[in-house]
Amino acid sequence: MIDHLVGRPNPSWKRTQVIIVILFWLWRIVRGSSGPPRMLWLTKANRAISKRFTPWQIVVSTLTAVYAIRNFDRLLGLNAPEPLARLYSPSYYRATWIVTGLDAGFATAMSIRPKWLRDISSMIFSVYYIMYAQEADEKLRRFRAVPTIEMLRTTWEKTTNPYIRFLTRLPKVSVRRKILLPRPKSSSYERPITAYLFFGPLEQELCKATELILDFPGGGFVAMTPEHHEERLRMWAVSSGRPVLAIEYGKAPEYPYPFARDEAFDVYRLIVESGGRLIGMSGKKLSVIISGDSAGGTLALNVVIKTLELRNIAAASHQPFKLPLPTAVVLNYAALDFNFTSWMSADNLRVLRSEQSSGNIPGLKEVAELKDHLKHVSPLSMVRDKKPSRKRIRRRSSWKDTFKGFTSGGETEGNKSRKSTTSLMFPARSLSGKPTNRSFGYADEGTLADESSDDGEDFGQVKEEDRPIQDRIVYKYPNGDGSSLPRSDSDIEKEQHKLSIALAEADDKAIRAASGQLPEVGHINNKEPVGTRLTMTSRTGYFQDRIISPSMMRAMAILYIGPHRNPDFATDYHISPILAPSHFLEQFPPLLMQCGEKDPFVDDTVIFAGRVREAKRARKIELDLLLSGKSARFGESMRMSCKTAAELKKERDKLASEEESDWVQMVLFSDWSHGYLQMPTLMSEARSVIEELAEWIDHAFGRYPATVPDPKEKGTGALAPKWPEGGRSPLTSETETDDTGITFVAKRHHGEKSPERTGRTRTPDRPGRQTISEGELMRRRRLLDSHIFV
Repeated sequence: MIDHLVGRPNPSWKRTQVIIVILFWLWRIVRGSSGPPRMLWLTKANRAISKRFTPWQIVVSTLTAVYAIRNFDRLLGLNAPEPLARLYSPSYYRATWIVTGLDAGFATAMSIRPKWLRDISSMIFSVYYIMYAQEADEKLRRFRAVPTIEMLRTTWEKTTNPYIRFLTRLPKVSVRRKILLPRPKSSSYERPITAYLFFGPLEQELCKATELILDFPGGGFVAMTPEHHEERLRMWAVSSGRPVLAIEYGKAPEYPYPFARDEAFDVYRLIVESGGRLIGMSGKKLSVIISGDSAGGTLALNVVIKTLELRNIAAASHQPFKLPLPTAVVLNYAALDFNFTSWMSADNLRVLRSEQSSGNIPGLKEVAELKDHLKHVSPLSMVRDKKPSRKRIRRRSSWKDTFKGFTSGGETEGNKSRKSTTSLMFPARSLSGKPTNRSFGYADEGTLADESSDDGEDFGQVKEEDRPIQDRIVYKYPNGDGSSLPRSDSDIEKEQHKLSIALAEADDKAIRAASGQLPEVGHINNKEPVGTRLTMTSRTGYFQDRIISPSMMRAMAILYIGPHRNPDFATDYHISPILAPSHFLEQFPPLLMQCGEKDPFVDDTVIFAGRVREAKRARKIELDLLLSGKSARFGESMRMSCKTAAELKKERDKLASEEESDWVQMVLFSDWSHGYLQMPTLMSEARSVIEELAEWIDHAFGRYPATVPDPKEKGTGALAPKWPEGGRSPLTSETETDDTGITFVAKRHHGEKSPERTGRTRTPDRPGRQTISEGELMRRRRLLDSHIFV
């Protein structure tokens, strides 16, 4: 209540208040009289209670009364509704309870030095917050409201704590090695690539391996290395029997966009061009499956997109291009869309910059400065950071300073911190009438030439966590202001799209008419499109998520983009792969996309999977029309002219022989949210999911041929795919039908083992899994939104 009376929360005063209360009662117990204060009836009540009850009973009764008073609303049934009552499955909620307690404990202890004491304190605080879960939620909510880089890294990288690592049972592998890889010759970067290699079989078998799992671990682009995903990576290495190479890519803000994206492509190109020899593989017929979770999913898709871009450029210039696509891509709760509605547009930013220098509006420049997220310790801070405490070197005062103090009306160096209120109302001006360069409109407070000022402050002697984000960036791109950087390919794509949109729409109608999908003239379709206006995006609907909150997502996006780019979030598909053009999506390798149904990124998974299906369907129809002699869509003729009729027919036959489940498979886990791949110790169901992923990867390697042929063999073309008996791809889930659908795993069957591991025969009616349409998924989403907000 004191904070509310003062009008501003004051953490320092709260700490002082706690110390004063503790000292007062300790003094009262030790030095005060044994009886109560002589007020009203307290003396008689104390005498009566001491005769009737023992000290133990008195203490317990007091604590019970205090507990009842703090929970009187629950006793009377007046408590607020619980938004998480039916949001998660019991097992996932229990796992988030442990994770939240650990996060709160580690965040509380992150400022403790030295490291050994911080590790011990983190565990002690975590035990406390696991016992008192509500306090953990409140503590973590406050930390996440204004997250810093240290807070994000401390809470997400807790699995490397020596005591947690001691309690974690990691599968045994024969090879667990940290290696450094050089950059390929075509790269413009010089920083070596750090990677971790895991291999389950004997080390002597590594030189015979021809199949590789290339993993990009998640961490919001700012935190976590392969060591924090080691349990999953080890399980894959043991279950699949193949080497797993996990990349420790450069993290923001030290290495902002597009450093991690380019590093991901560099490592793929390096591994493919060497045939895997750099990490000890055979170098023959290398087949690579790329995997990524959360932020790593964005990097994994960028590898495919960058490969397709270079392939199209080489095809247009009639140059050979030897870099193949990966065999398949595995994505888990991938973050594929950065198009947050809270980004400031370029036009609004221009107006803000012009307004801050025109007129005499007080405080407008300060508002503009506070919106520069990279000048703060926390990217979401809207107040100036507290200056780091450090001693300044000052020269001794002299008689000149004393005389100067008399002439300035008695103001000495000690009370210079007091600011003139007139400077807040009227901007200070020079003799020429122009405003002077003063920060936030305050008058210049410096009086000595050799005294350091706040503007342009050198943070070389300041601790890393006290520096603003702008000062922590390690890799700075040339022309870092972003004003003279070349336009991204997405801008060119946008202009081309504007030029061809009219003709493309007309040709699309002709294609739908040829395929029998166009409704008759005059026919009115009364069916309302799914999701219009009623469906809210996950990032808005799941604001109560216990793993990743909207504030954390926005902070990580700001840190990842950095100061060197001002992208168009509505069109830039390198930052938001969900915006990738259709002519890229139609060439994508097989995709397996998994996500929790209650994950904030579930929309990204559903939309991207649907776009891949639509692109491949349209490509199949386009090839049929082209081979039959009919005109193609606008812009397709130039792209197809680079291919011969035999190549087009081969592509058409390949698409015709595949089912849609061979293009993309999507699995949603009921009542789960983000980060379940890091919870195998807390959830047996998560361990089963990791094993099923290894099983899918094993099927993918068996289904598709090597993408990098042996240089000793003749020919460079891909081998014809071999179908198993029965003509059905082993990548197809046993519950999927010919209709496009989503594999939906009920929560009571999350932990059920697959038939391959239990020895049972695969049957099409496996319990616990059902195929639902995208419309049904949207209906579930609308019902959930109404449950949360009503």
